[in-house]
Amino acid sequence: MTSSKWRTYRSFLNLFRYSLLPISAMLAFHCSQCPTRQQSAFKTLEAGEVETLCAHKRFGAVNKGETLVQQGSYPKGVYCVQQGFFKLVRPASSGKETIVRFAGPGDLIGYRAILSGEPVALQAVAIQNASACFVPSSILLGFLNSNGPFSLELLKNTCLELSEANRVLSSLAQKSVKQRLAEVLLMLHAKFHEDHDGCIDVDLKRSELADLVGTATESLIRLLADFEKEKLICRDGKRFRLSQPERLAHLAALTD
Repeated sequence: MTSSKWRTYRSFLNLFRYSLLPISAMLAFHCSQCPTRQQSAFKTLEAGEVETLCAHKRFGAVNKGETLVQQGSYPKGVYCVQQGFFKLVRPASSGKETIVRFAGPGDLIGYRAILSGEPVALQAVAIQNASACFVPSSILLGFLNSNGPFSLELLKNTCLELSEANRVLSSLAQKSVKQRLAEVLLMLHAKFHEDHDGCIDVDLKRSELADLVGTATESLIRLLADFEKEKLICRDGKRFRLSQPERLAHLAALTD
């Protein structure tokens, strides 16, 4: 390995602090051929800007359970999720975590803290083996200054996140626990899709699912049993299959 490639490899280790893909695979990866870029705000970049992005981004893998972004830190860049999913949580002094949302392929993590100049509000933790690209803040801000469509796309992302936060607050205030559980199950199905057995393709602890619904774990377990008796869902180990999504949507007051 040449000295320049070794320095690049060492910089990857310092930036990510988790297991990385082989250096040869990373050097061969080009942003112009990245399908995930078309799912992110970076899809609006011009050809020259794509070259700049590729020259400065760092690509690495994150193991399940590892933290990508720490709450309270000042980010030096953003992370564009390539594969897998992260839960964005707000840790409490008691040790309990509140899941605010999930980030998947194409989503950017940390950009709002860079734009506001404030520390990161949410902690990003991998809920499955994942990978992400790190883009320095100087590159992100350069694109914002020179590329109008890119700026609009980030603004759109911010609005969508705020809209989702408002929807969650409204649901917590106006819907019953049973309605909220139905809504959360449909949301997870839309976000994570199905595995080969037709179950929602994500493994969440019962406490995490209860936190999403806004209820106690014991109440959640009883409601899941009720949903199973009503043949709304089927359980396969720790995963769920939505037997009647239309009835769940009606229960969640998402349809007339």
